[in-house]
Amino acid sequence: MINLALAAALILVLLYALTQRRRASRVALGMGVLSVIGLGLVLAPETANALAESVGVGRGADLILYCFVALVLAAVLNVHLRLRAEHETTTELARTIALLSARRPEPRNRDGDDPAI
Repeated sequence: MINLALAAALILVLLYALTQRRRASRVALGMGVLSVIGLGLVLAPETANALAESVGVGRGADLILYCFVALVLAAVLNVHLRLRAEHETTTELARTIALLSARRPEPRNRDGDDPAI
């Protein structure tokens, strides 16, 4: 039963990746490839066990978990770096706008009164 639910979820992710390929082609490609690999492992779980044994991991589920953790960490790092770059760009734009819109203060009289009054 869980295999059916996982397969359905991965098919939905694959369909979503296909709809997003023009907007973010590399991300969509990565999501598509991972979805297809996930579908293969869900439909043939013995493949994950054989692959895990070949790389020195006890179970296929453990190997999948390790790979998932590594991918999530890479994605978080990528998002962090993008947000940092956008923050720097926003700061630079704010500085530029502030400098371009700065006005000189109007001169005051000797006694400190505003000349316009």
